[in-house]
Amino acid sequence: MLTAYLASELSHGGPLTASTSVDESSIDRALWIDLFEPTPEQEELVETLLRVNIPTRDEMREVESSSQLYREDGSTFVTLRVVTRLKGFSPMLTSITTILTGQKMITVRYAEPTSFRNFVERVAKPESHVPTALSLFLCFAETIVDRDADLLEEVGDSLDPISQKIFSQNSNSMQSIATADLGGVLKLIGASGDLSTRVRESLHSVGRAVPFLQLEGLDADLRSRLKTLQRDVHSLLDHATFLTAQIQFLLDSNLGLISIQQNAVMKTLTVASVVFLPPTLIGSIYGMNFAHMPELQWQHGYYYALALMVVSAIGPYLYFRVKGWL
Repeated sequence: MLTAYLASELSHGGPLTASTSVDESSIDRALWIDLFEPTPEQEELVETLLRVNIPTRDEMREVESSSQLYREDGSTFVTLRVVTRLKGFSPMLTSITTILTGQKMITVRYAEPTSFRNFVERVAKPESHVPTALSLFLCFAETIVDRDADLLEEVGDSLDPISQKIFSQNSNSMQSIATADLGGVLKLIGASGDLSTRVRESLHSVGRAVPFLQLEGLDADLRSRLKTLQRDVHSLLDHATFLTAQIQFLLDSNLGLISIQQNAVMKTLTVASVVFLPPTLIGSIYGMNFAHMPELQWQHGYYYALALMVVSAIGPYLYFRVKGWL
């Protein structure tokens, strides 16, 4: 889909309005052109009118810096990695390429993450001020960083209940760890780690773009915004590093508790085998087919054997209890 965003007051940087009925005139007047899953015809139209080479989807996925940040024929190409999360699916990263050519910004994308929808709403507000393509790009990058900050807060909030489950000081809670669903806790930790990792990669893509854009001709206001954006990215990366360390600590602790659970099961099986070993021995002795076994002719021999089995089983059990092994 090809959408052109036109400023009602282009010289003053007023709010942008979307137009899906795109022709040569609207592309010429647009400040921002959005290509969402573009058809070959739409790509050819934009390439012909604006004289830019639209990267392919495979080219957008390349991870080396030379493929994400470069200049070609007077146009600046910046590919940002943005976190997207569909309902019922794990978070993923999608690439959005922005092309700054003249006084226009072109975006090429194949997904619609929340940060992009927030960006569209932001530039459409009456109080928005995006007089140039560079200011529009900075607004887009700021929106991505804001969304990444929200996701990191979500990760931090999700770790609190996990930590309480693992390290609760309540004695009843600690006793219930032996029967707790630690596998479910492990999945929660893994989901938090997965989201944190993808946010870090998104922040790194924005962080790499900042020094690259500093080579552009920026006025004082844009330089100030760029420095603020850079500080925000660095502070969020530090916070993401802290969360990653916390996630690793919780993961190690949870794996330790799973090992304790397994040891408790093995201990129970071991105690059961030791408790029932003497009765089994007694039953085996009296099950031998010898001709002369006095107890076989004794009237109370059967009850005597049962009582001996019970006593021999209770003895090891009481011993384990006294030692505190149960």
